[in-house]
Amino acid sequence: MNWIATPDSSNIAQFAYDEKSQVLFIEFRNGGRYQYFDVPEPVFDAMKVAGSKGQYFAQSVKGVFRYSRV
Repeated sequence: MNWIATPDSSNIAQFAYDEKSQVLFIEFRNGGRYQYFDVPEPVFDAMKVAGSKGQYFAQSVKGVFRYSRV
């Protein structure tokens, strides 16, 4: 699993995806690290190309998928 750094994001430091378990990992700039469950790969693919990672996360991941703090 490779982490993708997001230097242009004011909220998200980096994110990664485990295709086998369909878990999206998000590390925020404040140090919090979360895992989001049952995230389809197209959601991860769209996040990779989104102009604003934070905005995409807020609209398409947060409040949509189950999560836990790591």
